[in-house]
Amino acid sequence: MVSRPQAREHGPQAPNAAAARPGPAGPGRGRAARRVRRALARAVGRARGRAYGRERARRRLASGRWDPHPGWRNRVDDDLTVLTDQVTTLARVEQLVDTALWRADKQDRWTRMLHRLVYSMDWTTGLVCGVTAAQLAAVSGCSTRTVSRLLAWAQDADLLVVVEQGASAAFLGATHNRAPAYVFVAPATPPDPTQLQPQTASAQVNAPVEGSGDLPQSYAGNKPLTNGRRLDRPRQPPTDWPLWQVPTTPAERSAAVARLLSRTGLGDGRVPAWRARALFHRWWTDGACVAGLLWAIDHHPERPTQARGDALRGATDPLRVLGYRLSPWLGQLHRLPPELAGRHGDYRAQQAARVAERVAAAERNHARLRDGRYC
Repeated sequence: MVSRPQAREHGPQAPNAAAARPGPAGPGRGRAARRVRRALARAVGRARGRAYGRERARRRLASGRWDPHPGWRNRVDDDLTVLTDQVTTLARVEQLVDTALWRADKQDRWTRMLHRLVYSMDWTTGLVCGVTAAQLAAVSGCSTRTVSRLLAWAQDADLLVVVEQGASAAFLGATHNRAPAYVFVAPATPPDPTQLQPQTASAQVNAPVEGSGDLPQSYAGNKPLTNGRRLDRPRQPPTDWPLWQVPTTPAERSAAVARLLSRTGLGDGRVPAWRARALFHRWWTDGACVAGLLWAIDHHPERPTQARGDALRGATDPLRVLGYRLSPWLGQLHRLPPELAGRHGDYRAQQAARVAERVAAAERNHARLRDGRYC
């Protein structure tokens, strides 16, 4: 009988290398999972912040005190000053509206809306709260789209800053909407140059005087030779700018404006020259000439065969009337008659050169015929 061998006793064995190798990361482990957790945490934080801000805005709206955002002054740039005085604000509004060169009806409507905002200013902070677009539209009898255009222009002109946007009642969870909050601003005044320079008046006053009683130095930098009287200079004659030539330089544009005003009967100084240059600058840039603008003032692009009549009869502001007459021609200069198209370059010199060339060719032909006759 063969006995079975007894199993040998084995000591502790070394762990298997394959079993010791780390396996794939399970759920919730690894860099990708950490990125997902961070993104979720940031999303939750943003949602909590929005909810807190929305709740705070709802409480401010429900209080009925027209309280804007506590940090509304951070919405105003450092180079702008918040206006709190209504008289100063009205003067700035009148100045910007006057320099805009609008039509009389548009100027009246937009001025009434701006005055409505000025009259709603807070006397301490200058804030304008609780004024809706519908109220502004009712003041001027226009649509809310026109109100949006007014607000956009006021922000571009550094007249108005929206320190808090409007919000709907559904967004805030309130019973009514929140109107935007505005402030009127103006460019910060530069420092007084006299305070940046050393004062020398005390040295001049304390300096000894001459025996004649005159001070050794004069306070004035220059003395006028006319003894303070204005000279009666003769009026400059109007320039003879070519009617069909397109001006390109500032001097040429000024000459073209002078010729256009003289042809319309406004060359006697009735209108400011700087306003006329500002009004017609865009037309010279678009390639218009004096003859084309004169024809466009008297005609409409939709009815080119019908004359519109005298544009300046009884006009209190002729430049506004001319701007109104030319407004339908914006982007429509190609519809002018072909003979009124602007010409680039000195076409008079070109015409003179062509005439001289024809005359010279005729003289050469005549001389050739005469030499052949007498040979």
